[in-house]
Amino acid sequence: MKAFSFRISVLLFIACIYPSYGAAQEKVAMPVSYSAITELPYTEADSTLDYGDDISQFIQVWRPSEPPQGNLVFIHGGCWLSDYDIKHARPFMSALSKLGYQVFGIEYRRVGNGGGWPTSYQDIRSAIQQILREPNVSAPNTAILGHSAGGHLALLAAADEQLPNTFASVIGLAAISDIVKYSVGSNSCEVATEQFMGGSFEASTEAYLAANPVEQHFLNPVYLLHGADDPIVAPNQSKALTDRAQSIYLQKEAGHFDWLHPDTVAFTRVEKLLKDVFNESD
Repeated sequence: MKAFSFRISVLLFIACIYPSYGAAQEKVAMPVSYSAITELPYTEADSTLDYGDDISQFIQVWRPSEPPQGNLVFIHGGCWLSDYDIKHARPFMSALSKLGYQVFGIEYRRVGNGGGWPTSYQDIRSAIQQILREPNVSAPNTAILGHSAGGHLALLAAADEQLPNTFASVIGLAAISDIVKYSVGSNSCEVATEQFMGGSFEASTEAYLAANPVEQHFLNPVYLLHGADDPIVAPNQSKALTDRAQSIYLQKEAGHFDWLHPDTVAFTRVEKLLKDVFNESD
């Protein structure tokens, strides 16, 4: 089920609008705002799985109408803060289900409701292990996706020796890849890094190194998609993994939330990557 059985050289794509993608329908203008994705319609999840006793330890499942093309595990972002929950990603996840995938959306404890490092990542690991116990779900027919801070957690899963090393792929969407450099920034999400980590890099060096994707050895193939005009997580975050990602793709004119809007060129790029990962023919 893996897209590639051999390691390819990293390709960095810039200026990414191909005429064949989405030509049949008009795409929304980018960059997309956070409020724009929260206002989108979506289909309710088909079921919910619990993987712990906390109110935030659950997985929402969207099942396609036909046998799935593959399984997708999605980890939402939101600066690791409890202010941002899984709700804003429901339109994205239900749209992926309509493409023919079975989608597992993980909710987890975050800063403000019992989360932080390492608790938030421990929740992600436990949730993935629970998902892999579901019928007809295995690592080779499953891809892990994460957006923003969720991308950071997804990248850690790609290097986790307690998880399988045979996932179809791990995909970071505007992922935070270097948490040390991110922690010294001044935007509201960068400032939240010290809350997540429980202190500064100087005060918690060992913890930062353990939580930093650029310090990890990936056991699964990693793909990174990033908006060229992202003001929340700069494209340099993905570029930090140039020597280890299978590919890094920069979407021209895209911001931070374009990946989560089903009517953008950025989302079409996600769709194309998933087809490649699961070896689907057009």
